[in-house]
Amino acid sequence: MLFEAVTFALALAALPPATVELTQSAEPQVPEGTTIIVTPPPTESERREELRDFTKQIVRSPKLRQPVAKFLYPVCVQVLGLAALEAEAIAQRIRDHARDFGIGSNDKPDCTPTVKVAFMAPEAGPPDRWLSADSPAIAHLAGYQQEQVLREVGPVRAWNRVAVRDVNGRAFRVRFGDQARFPEYAEVEAFNSSDPIVTTEITGAAVLISREAAHGLTLAQLADYATVRTLIGTSAPSAEDAIAAPTILTLFTDAEPPAEMTSFDRALVAELYNASRNSSARRVYNDIARAAVETERAAKAQPDVLDQ
Repeated sequence: MLFEAVTFALALAALPPATVELTQSAEPQVPEGTTIIVTPPPTESERREELRDFTKQIVRSPKLRQPVAKFLYPVCVQVLGLAALEAEAIAQRIRDHARDFGIGSNDKPDCTPTVKVAFMAPEAGPPDRWLSADSPAIAHLAGYQQEQVLREVGPVRAWNRVAVRDVNGRAFRVRFGDQARFPEYAEVEAFNSSDPIVTTEITGAAVLISREAAHGLTLAQLADYATVRTLIGTSAPSAEDAIAAPTILTLFTDAEPPAEMTSFDRALVAELYNASRNSSARRVYNDIARAAVETERAAKAQPDVLDQ
């Protein structure tokens, strides 16, 4: 009898304790009737649409029926408000980008600056005091363009000076209105009805950046940010809107911003400068989204280094 009791006790000890109870307590309780929805990743078509909408959000819209403006001649870069070595490092990186994108760079020391990057000292006050509707720096802008600059929030203000040209780079005749004083109301017409091509040229670009906000950021980050803000008329993404792709334009809002221009940023600039001078804004947006999706697909196709 004693032998049987000992054998029974050893058999009980060999069993896993409270197996059923532990299993039941570890499983999450799902209410009966609850439907678990698994969302698949977006298709390439859906991703292109998402990136196209994101592009339209950050590229400042041209006037109706006008193409997105871009530089037509090599840029001359000037950086102000930093020590000479730091300023030159940023300027040189912007020049390198301009050459990579096929725009070109005027490296003569006495060239007239067409891209200006200024780091504003604390003495200049907060950004909302840097500019007003009466500021000479933005007096050349149309009314809606001035509003875009003055509505910007955060430690940056940026704008592009845009000229409307015909296919040969000549200024259009003004149909009515005073184009010099009221460019937003003046209309332009082609030299003849068989050649109605309109082009838009960036003749100058400026970025004002709070020097205090630039602390802790690398020169490469600042140069790449300035590149995307000047070579194409862009605004920083709104903090309330979803960020569809990593971009250097979140440099001053993202806790962990990109270390340099992203693949989306490169598609943004490259596709604009690959397009013909009179390509519609819609076509440019589609090309940017297509190129960005192709880059993402190529990156996913790369073998994992750890698996090699």
